[in-house]
This record gives sequence, C-alpha cells and structure tokens, in this order.
Amino acid sequence: MWQRRLLVWVLLGGLLLTGPGTAAAEAPGPRVHIVVAGDTLSALAQRYGVTVEAIAAANRLADPNRIVVGQRLLIPTGENPRTTSATATAITYVLQPGDTLPALARRWQVSPADILRANGVTRASALLTEPEIVIPLPTRSALPAPFVQVEATENIIQGQTGVVFVTLSRSEADLRGRFGDVPLVFARERRTPDGQRFWALLPTTAITRTGEYALTVWSGDGQVVRTVVVLPGAYETQHIVLPPGKGDLLAPDRTRPELERLLGIWGTVSPTPQWQGRFRFPIADGFRQTSPYGTKRSYNGGPVSSFHAGTDWGAPEGTPVWAPAHGTVVLAEMLDVRGGAVIIDHGLGVTSNFWHLSRIDVRPGDRVAPGDVIGLVGTTGLSTAAHLHWELRVGTLAVDPLQWTETHFPYLR
Repeated sequence: MWQRRLLVWVLLGGLLLTGPGTAAAEAPGPRVHIVVAGDTLSALAQRYGVTVEAIAAANRLADPNRIVVGQRLLIPTGENPRTTSATATAITYVLQPGDTLPALARRWQVSPADILRANGVTRASALLTEPEIVIPLPTRSALPAPFVQVEATENIIQGQTGVVFVTLSRSEADLRGRFGDVPLVFARERRTPDGQRFWALLPTTAITRTGEYALTVWSGDGQVVRTVVVLPGAYETQHIVLPPGKGDLLAPDRTRPELERLLGIWGTVSPTPQWQGRFRFPIADGFRQTSPYGTKRSYNGGPVSSFHAGTDWGAPEGTPVWAPAHGTVVLAEMLDVRGGAVIIDHGLGVTSNFWHLSRIDVRPGDRVAPGDVIGLVGTTGLSTAAHLHWELRVGTLAVDPLQWTETHFPYLR
C-alpha cells in the first residue's frame, strides 16, 4: 500500500501546491481525532491550529454543532481543502462504516473512476478495505461560468431543512434554483476573494418522499446539478378523538377557505432574512411536549389523513407565548379551525405560526424580537385541551421547528 500511496502523491502533487519561487515543505500527514465528552469543533480547531470550517468540510459535517462521542474526525493539516480549490488537488479521507464508492463520488462531485485511479486500484472492494483513501478534488474549470462553487447538504432527514451555498464570479447575477419541485429563494451572504456568495434553504416535510432529488441552480448560461438524498424519519401515528361539538371543524367546507388564505400568506416571500442565530423556544422551560412534529394523525377513528405540522406543549391557559426570533407579524386574529392565530414572517419564506391562542397581543405590521410576548396559550379552534402549537414553515412546507432551535441557519460554512 505504501508504494501505491507514494505514487499517488507524486502524481497529484500532495495536498498543497507551491507558488512561484517557493520551496515545497514536507507537510505532516492527516490526523484522526476520536471525539470524547466535552469536545467541540471550536475547541478542536484551536487545539490543532486549524479552522472550524476546515474540520467540518474535511469530514462533510452537515451540522458543525453536532458531533458525538466516539466519532472519528479527520483533522486537516492546512487550509480547508473543500474551499481552497485553487491550491488543493486532493484530500486524504478516513473511511467510515457504510461508505460506498458511489456515495463518496457523489459527496465530492468526482467520478468513481477518478477515485479508483487516484488510489491505484481498479475495484471498489480493494479500495474500501483501506483505513484511508485519497479523494481527488474537482477543479474550478469543472463548473460553468459564472459558478465558482456549489456546496449543499447531502443527506436530509424527512422534516429537516438543508442549505445550499453558491459562489458566483460576479456580484450581480440572475441566480435561480430548484430542489426537486421546490423553487429556491437565494439570499446574498458576503463577498469572498472568489466572488459573491449566496445561500438558500432546502426544506422537506415529514412525508416528503425518500430517495435522491436533483438540486439544480442556474445563472446566465451556466447550470449546475447536485444530488441530495432525503432519508426516512421516525414518525409515529396518533389517534385523536375530538370532543362533541368540534368534529364539524374537520368538514372540508370549513377547513378549505382557511387553508387557502394561509397558503397565500406562506407563498408571499420577503427576500431578506430577519432572524439571527438559533431560534429560541416560544414557551418557558418545564412544559411537557404533548405532540411532536411529524406525527401522523387519525381523527375520530378515521384513516390517517395528515401529519402534525408543528410541535405542541401542554400548558395552562394564559401561559405567555414568546416570539422565537426577529420578524414581522403578518397575521394576528381568530381563525375558525386554528383559533387564536399569530404568524411571524422571519424573511426568506420562513414563518412561525402559532395556533389556539386564548389572547393575541400583537397586530399585523408589528416588528418582534426574540422573547417578545405575542399572546397567551389557549384551546381555541380545533383543540382538545390548552396547549401551544408552534409551526415553522419554509414557503408552504412545514418543517421541524426544533431543528431551528439547535442549528444556526445557514449552517453549512
């Protein structure tokens, strides 16, 4: 194996290319760190003298805030190999249980044949027996102008939200995209030495079909396609019995007009994100979660007709409800099915939706900040007991709101 490894590094030039008039220094090999209790990426970055972004990119971490005890992390030896394509031609990757050649090829946007060739083997079975392998990185010339880089969350569990980052060589460009059948809304992030960086959210619901989806972005005459895999989520079925007098709230002639009105609100997108950092919980600690997001629902013994689009907490009537993030109130009134309702527009198509409130303390047009009281818990509308229902939507799609309390969006840096 060492003879083949030496040949690979001679052919690829190692991880770093030397600039004009500089001497090539021998770089240390990659390090593997086994995560222990208390480890964070920021602490590891400081310990090993690299950046958080470099560790996250080298290990393809969808969420840098989530590492687990026992996890094997590859610690890169220099600049982030995924974002310094001008100076890097390959990385060394520590194989993980379950890795396959097609999955590795999709992850780094290279062909399986290129990976085999870089490692001097002709079969995947010979490649996957090694503790670590060489991954050749695609060059910028592989992307059509004006694209410099396209990087996206590779695997999204049903109900979770992913992110795509796009860097263009010019600042003013008509950037559009689509994730499956979902049109993307891009936000301008920042200028980099390579160009203008944009990002967009990739939403899924608890019942989004699992499997591979095409993520396509366009700008000018250029088009780039990536593959994103939606993985199954673990959601249970809940059987709900409505008390006498509330069963008629399920009648289509009562539910449809309200839903059509809400779809119009959810489909209106303000282009600038208003939130900053993670969302906070909209209710005080200590209240029991009575119905999680994604639970499939049957009413009064009928067939499963929907899934729970939000997260519920059981709380006494009159308990304060707080805004989870900065935003603008776009609806605040009593609805037939959803009872006391408040919708906060957080920008970029993201809305927080609160149902069944006993009292509403805001009006449309109000600007709110995290922790502002927007109303009180109740049991109005289609509700069996006093509780808070918090629903987070990206466009018209209901996503898991708790992910947003754990993850800083956009998180793929």
